[in-house]
Amino acid sequence: MTDLMLFIYHASYVYFLVTPFLIWLLFRERGRFSGRKFKGAAGLFLLGISVLAYARFVEPRILLTREHEVQLCAAGEGSLRAAVWADPQTGIFGNVMPVPRVVRRINGLGADMVFIPGDFTYYLPEEEIADVFAPMAKLQVPTFAVMGNHDAGLKKGPDVIAPLTRVLTRAGIVVLDGRNMDVPHGDDIIRIIGMRDHWTAQRDQKPVNAALPETPADLVIALQHNPDVLYERRRLPAFDLMVSGHTHGGQVLLPVLTCALTFACDVHRYGFAEKRRGNIFVSSGTGLGGIPVRFAVPPVVDVLNIEYAPCTNRQAVE
Repeated sequence: MTDLMLFIYHASYVYFLVTPFLIWLLFRERGRFSGRKFKGAAGLFLLGISVLAYARFVEPRILLTREHEVQLCAAGEGSLRAAVWADPQTGIFGNVMPVPRVVRRINGLGADMVFIPGDFTYYLPEEEIADVFAPMAKLQVPTFAVMGNHDAGLKKGPDVIAPLTRVLTRAGIVVLDGRNMDVPHGDDIIRIIGMRDHWTAQRDQKPVNAALPETPADLVIALQHNPDVLYERRRLPAFDLMVSGHTHGGQVLLPVLTCALTFACDVHRYGFAEKRRGNIFVSSGTGLGGIPVRFAVPPVVDVLNIEYAPCTNRQAVE
């Protein structure tokens, strides 16, 4: 499978060899291939491969920042500005968004916290982990993370959770894979539930989260890589908001087809949603999986401007 993905990645450079020939055909005035039919076919082919070239060479390097206004019911009352960086997925594709660039973007957002809901790697050799993620030590605000299915090697890649956790911890990232932490925020206590990746927990026959303390918290945030956990786990801890990734927002967003042919829309493709089992925010992230392209879903760092207060009727807006 990785051989096929790498073949697609490298074969895409043929675009730069074919394009001059197609342009020559379009402007050729005489000769066997100068008729309207040939020019029309050449033009359509050039348009098609140019769209693919954009998805391969351009869009994966467009880094957006999107702000979301989120109102939550919670035990306490206050506000929190949180940056969400999902699915870095650094590995076999060289056109993935560079870690240092995302770190610089996050440092300029004025966030109180950073949440990273997993899939740091994508078939990344263990010996390269330290160099790739060393720039994360430059993050200037408290950063909390959990692991994803690719970090656990669930797609025939290496299980790098242990070495990745060591590297991230040395960089000052708090890895809460199966752990909880109460974090002071002004006069409030924000409880962060670090869930194990849903599929990884199934593989290892473990619960997705540790037991929660009995003491109350003002706001409870759950980090879970895979939003499918909302409907595929019978028991989940109580939370005010779950932050997830995994979907890539579809990665290639085609009307109807993306939702029909992929898992991206199983629970929620992107953004905030009120679901039967709790509020969820799904980020489309910055990485690449399966194929080395993004189309109509550019890499993004999301910013959640959360306002929380006690209320009888649960309300949330984006």
